[in-house]
Amino acid sequence: MMIVHQLWRQASRFPGLLAASAGLLVLVMGTYVGQAIAIASAMSAVLGGQAGHIWVALGAIVGIALVRLVLCLAQTSAAARLGGRVRTAIRDRAMTRALTSDRLHDTTARDGTLRASLSDGIDGTHAYVSKYIPVIVQVLIACPVLVVVLFILDSWAGLVVGLGVVLALAGPMVWKRMMSRRGLDHWDSYEALSADLLESLRGMGTLRVLGDVPGTRRRLHARSESLRRATERVMRVSLAETGITDFAIQAGIVAAAAMAIVHAVTGHGPAMEAYLILLLSAEAFRPIRELSRHWHAGFLGLTAIPGLDRIGAFDPADDGSAAASDGQDCPDVDCAEALAIRDLSFRYPDAKTPVLDGVAFTARRGALSAVVGPSGAGKSTLFDLLLGFLTPDGGSLELDGRLLRSGDVAVVSQRPVLFADTVRNNLCVGAARTDAELEQACQAAGIWTDIEALPHGLGTEVTEAGSSLSGGQRQRLALARALLVKRPVLLVDEPTSALDSSRARAVVDTLHRVAADRIVIMISHRPETLEGIPNVLSLGPAQVTQEAS
Repeated sequence: MMIVHQLWRQASRFPGLLAASAGLLVLVMGTYVGQAIAIASAMSAVLGGQAGHIWVALGAIVGIALVRLVLCLAQTSAAARLGGRVRTAIRDRAMTRALTSDRLHDTTARDGTLRASLSDGIDGTHAYVSKYIPVIVQVLIACPVLVVVLFILDSWAGLVVGLGVVLALAGPMVWKRMMSRRGLDHWDSYEALSADLLESLRGMGTLRVLGDVPGTRRRLHARSESLRRATERVMRVSLAETGITDFAIQAGIVAAAAMAIVHAVTGHGPAMEAYLILLLSAEAFRPIRELSRHWHAGFLGLTAIPGLDRIGAFDPADDGSAAASDGQDCPDVDCAEALAIRDLSFRYPDAKTPVLDGVAFTARRGALSAVVGPSGAGKSTLFDLLLGFLTPDGGSLELDGRLLRSGDVAVVSQRPVLFADTVRNNLCVGAARTDAELEQACQAAGIWTDIEALPHGLGTEVTEAGSSLSGGQRQRLALARALLVKRPVLLVDEPTSALDSSRARAVVDTLHRVAADRIVIMISHRPETLEGIPNVLSLGPAQVTQEAS
């Protein structure tokens, strides 16, 4: 029996579903016990030649089976909902924690390992929450009750079954420490393979040009072999654990059967008691068999627990409410007039000097603002501070006199992320929108004419990473998506970096239009894009200035 405290805490956040899932499973166990009593009664009636009792017992057996079917369906539904709720809560918390400044600027982190934890790792916890936890409750309730009943029927039978239950539960726990270490090795190998595979797929074109496809194949094969060996080590330990459990179960049942035979031969009681001892002895070990089965089904998810812990997916102080409130749309983007950056300073932990020191700047609604400066001057750091990904060492960020919240800010990144889905679904990330809202945002972003020209309009499929669209179309589609969020501050990171002059001009003209009703700040390296921008913040190693052009 393995108690994973993190998952128990998450399950306890949904007490109704947890109680329903565990309680219904205990009732299902009760039907097995009831059926065992009915079978013992039928067998005793056959032995005594009581035909009327036989038909009553058979009717009870069929009726109990039908009740168990209904209870099983209800329990399965409650357990699935519990597992789904927990899985969603863990993923929401993990996604929020994955966007902290430490993780966003962790140069040792690999996307593949994070992907494995957020997808396969979290999905793997479902079996433990929906199946293993209810069975643990069933074991803790049903097994002691049945041992007591057997002890009443025959003290020796109750004693040997009780010892068998204790051995079946406690024996495998001797292996817990080894399993924990082997499980961690297994998940580390799984994460490493996932990371290598993702990076190889991303860089496949480069690998082919450099002629390193065979070398990549060898590296992936080595990772696969490492995962295979780790899996085999885990399975060997698990096999020994299963052997201990099976030995305890079989020994307990055989010993109880021997006690029943002795009970019957020595004439200590009627045949009914002997049959009950035989049948209830087997039923006492049923929850333990289920426990072992569900443990193996959910093993992959349990090996991911250390990785999820490192992300912070189980932080009890973080219930996701803050992230949820930050993600709400501003009810009126016109409510904000000015974003003031006051004496802002920030230094990375390993840096000797601050990347930003005493920055002061005011961006206002109605006119496009820009941030310029050489590479390393702190432009991206400033955006991370505005987005809430980093916390300033000094100074403040204020929106109309109050502290800026991450929920006030929308962003269009330098390389917009588009998904392999329809244009409509790429625009509606985060919330459903009407066609009228989509058209209005796309008109403002200057992409509506292009969408109308597509084969199926808003229903046109976009290929992965938006490769079926031009660079300018991707930028304007991402801009329309940001406008739909309806936040008072819009940050645009290098929107023209991959565009020719005419398309870059079109994107900047769009930003000028958008800046009429919200605060828009753009990072740019191209001097020609600064024409007509009244507010320009220049960042450099020696100075921070505000200019008018």
